[in-house]
Amino acid sequence: MRRRIPFMLVTLALTAGCSISESISKSISSPLEWSSESSASSSRSSSPERGEAYRDDVRDFTAAYVQSGGQFDQFNRGLGNVAAKHGVSNWESDSTTYVGIGEGLKKAGVSATALTVWKSNLAGSDSSKGAAIQKGYDSYQPGGK
Repeated sequence: MRRRIPFMLVTLALTAGCSISESISKSISSPLEWSSESSASSSRSSSPERGEAYRDDVRDFTAAYVQSGGQFDQFNRGLGNVAAKHGVSNWESDSTTYVGIGEGLKKAGVSATALTVWKSNLAGSDSSKGAAIQKGYDSYQPGGK
């Protein structure tokens, strides 16, 4: 039995050494992977497809949020997460965000009266944001997009 314990420890140490070596190798190469992913994300962020995918995700997030009855600060954090996923760094100034919100409100079945409240809360005095929300609300056709 005594001879097996050192052999098992050596085997375990070698196995652990391989795992450590593999982890080090991955962490050394990960900045390169991150850099290439970042470049791909940057190039995607300027494409029309990126805008459509982002708008669709904002729409779906908004509809789910409205239907769940969550709190407003959670809505803003969630929008930030959706934007980050798509490489949008300033979602508060991106009109696509507000069009997507309008579509989501329509998808969730929000009434015209409730839409006015949402626009007031989200757009404040910024008429372009309010217009983008209205545009999304008016243009969304359930099942059509």
